[in-house]
Amino acid sequence: MIHAHRIPRPSARHLSLYTLLVVFLCGCPGARAEAIKTLNKLPPLEQVLEMSGSRYSSNKPFSGVSQSDASLEVKRNHDLILARREQLEISKEVKGHFEKAVTQAEKKYEEGDENISQSAITKLKLGLAGTLNDITRFNSDIALAQLRLEKYLGVRWAKEVNISGPSYQPVDFSHTTVDAFLNSNPSGSKIPKEFDLFNLREVMIEVNKAREELALAGKNRKMTRALLVTEAANYDFGIGNEADLFEALIIYTRVLVGYYEAIHTFNVAVYRFTKIAIDL
Repeated sequence: MIHAHRIPRPSARHLSLYTLLVVFLCGCPGARAEAIKTLNKLPPLEQVLEMSGSRYSSNKPFSGVSQSDASLEVKRNHDLILARREQLEISKEVKGHFEKAVTQAEKKYEEGDENISQSAITKLKLGLAGTLNDITRFNSDIALAQLRLEKYLGVRWAKEVNISGPSYQPVDFSHTTVDAFLNSNPSGSKIPKEFDLFNLREVMIEVNKAREELALAGKNRKMTRALLVTEAANYDFGIGNEADLFEALIIYTRVLVGYYEAIHTFNVAVYRFTKIAIDL
């Protein structure tokens, strides 16, 4: 006699788990379409904020994060991508100068030029290595900022993302005191509580500090580029030396990278200040 094996019926608990798994993997058509939405270009900040805000209006916010906190993170990471984009271009430019200088110096050294030392070549190579490290760091920061934006926007980035756009600029914020901001703001009639006022004053100090650093970096920016152009041209024409070019490249990197870092610091401080003011 052939005995039929009875297949046990799944319990209600197992059915519930199975149903949840199917929903998680398949989802409704609209949710699945949203989950696989891919962006191949970085949108402007206004559009990014709209995308983030729409998740809250459709009751699909990132878990445990308020809308104002999410907006701040969106601004911070969007701004970081723009800052690192500019710094990356500077580092790539400096990398080209270092590579060219190393090649020329090694050629002169092999030809027996007594004005070229192994120490000078080593310094140029170390400068190149430092620039390559900067490029790695900036690319990594861009990738991390994109990843953080994904969770707030509910999208995916394409393998290659176009982050080009208008030149990176400081946000428009001329206020230097909390009173000046509150008096000029339509919602300024609302008197902040003591703790909120303390936070506003604290962040305003950071805003003003970043503003001063940005102004100083902006003044040095043009002089530094002129210095690099002069030293690079002198070296190419054979009337400059490795030490002067090395120093010009280091100064150029420090000032220009610092300039865009100052913009980012200023912008983020302003974003933090306005968030506190909005949350009053």
